[in-house]
Amino acid sequence: MRTDSFPLNYFTNIFTPKRAFFNRHAIGWPTIVIVLIFLNALITIPVSLNFAQTDTIGVEQFYPEAFGLIDDEAAEALSELPVEGGQLLIEQSTLQTKEDGVMLIDPLDDPLLDSDVAIAFGPTEFTIREYAQPELKVRYTKDFSVESASVEEVKTELNRQWRVNNRVYIVAALTFLISCMTFAMLIVLTLGSALFLYFTKKSHLTSITTYKESVAIILYGLGLPTILALLYGLIQFDIIWMMTIQTTGLLIMLVLIYFKTQFNDKRDQTRVQE
Repeated sequence: MRTDSFPLNYFTNIFTPKRAFFNRHAIGWPTIVIVLIFLNALITIPVSLNFAQTDTIGVEQFYPEAFGLIDDEAAEALSELPVEGGQLLIEQSTLQTKEDGVMLIDPLDDPLLDSDVAIAFGPTEFTIREYAQPELKVRYTKDFSVESASVEEVKTELNRQWRVNNRVYIVAALTFLISCMTFAMLIVLTLGSALFLYFTKKSHLTSITTYKESVAIILYGLGLPTILALLYGLIQFDIIWMMTIQTTGLLIMLVLIYFKTQFNDKRDQTRVQE
């Protein structure tokens, strides 16, 4: 099997310091871009898995004033409504006017809300309005229930309903935001570290001659640390520790590369076998 083509020529060079240095010519700029995207994708995997399982994100964070309308009076009115198959059995309208807005329980799923801040409960969905934010409608799931619920239990259930209805979008949006952040940090780490390596070409003791070679060495050095960061994130998700493992691992790899090669091609003539 040929190992001089991508992606094998990348993976075969990340395991030993000598290969990481002596095979720095094996990848070009298009491959470098692909490797950057790949390494960032490895970091993103635990992020998406964590967001898919989290229950700390709720619609209350985006509509705090509307959720503030759910007080003891509102919770009592909701808890008295029977629920059947994920539907509220509402016989008559109930309107509660608060200082900051209105809370409505209505037999219709599309009630007219004459208030800047409001939360309305219909038979199959609830509607939230808060000033200039988009009006939000969330359908109840089959296991929806607010019977005999306290204020906090009602809020928890509404947050859960929103997460269930929008889980794919929530995970995708949050993963995209974190992925953009980690990708920007990865680019800065890679290009910045490579710049320091490139400056060593002014010394006659080093064989590094181009910036691309420096970037390739950094990407080889990031391979194992990124895999370790991925494994750590799968076991115990903490994006700060993952980035720390990746950065510290790169530093260790660079130190090992220097001690093994002194950044000089003449250091070892048997580099192909190592």
